[in-house]
Amino acid sequence: MRQIRSLRLTIFMICVISYGIVNLAFSAPLVHIGASSYSILGQSSLILSAEMDAKGPLGEDGKIHPAKTKWDLQWRFKQKEVNARCAVDSVQVSLGITHTKPVWRDKSEASQSLMDRWDAFENALQKIQKQHVDLAMEAAKEIEESVLSVTPQKTCEELETMVGAIVRNVKEKYRTLKADYESSTNYGRRVGLSLM
Repeated sequence: MRQIRSLRLTIFMICVISYGIVNLAFSAPLVHIGASSYSILGQSSLILSAEMDAKGPLGEDGKIHPAKTKWDLQWRFKQKEVNARCAVDSVQVSLGITHTKPVWRDKSEASQSLMDRWDAFENALQKIQKQHVDLAMEAAKEIEESVLSVTPQKTCEELETMVGAIVRNVKEKYRTLKADYESSTNYGRRVGLSLM
């Protein structure tokens, strides 16, 4: 019995070490998702919409919107020497996502039709938030894959410059995709993020 337990432990340790070696260069992004909210009160679509127009988060366009998802990517990589050249050894991307949304405080006093409209609003908001999270995760994955594919350079300074340029380009690409999505949906209003 003791030998079987010892064998299982050995196999488990070999698997853990092998997994660590395989994933040393490429690891999943570290993701932190947070939330913030603001309170609204009202018993009609018009009043609730006015509350969101007054209290909602400021968008990239400088206007107030009912909700907002913001994300930020941080990255770092390690270097190694390969044939007297400087190469990427590993990369780690950290992704911070924050959702800001309204919380309807006196919902329990509302009519059923208004609650149904609110439920539709919240469903649209969840779909929009998921779209933003998916886009952010794609950006993180592309940064990791792009950095890992950089060929070794003569010096580590050249490698750092090249990696920095690649990351800036990927971030700009996804900022543009995010802005295009927000513009095409009018910050979610065209896909149900409105009570009107």
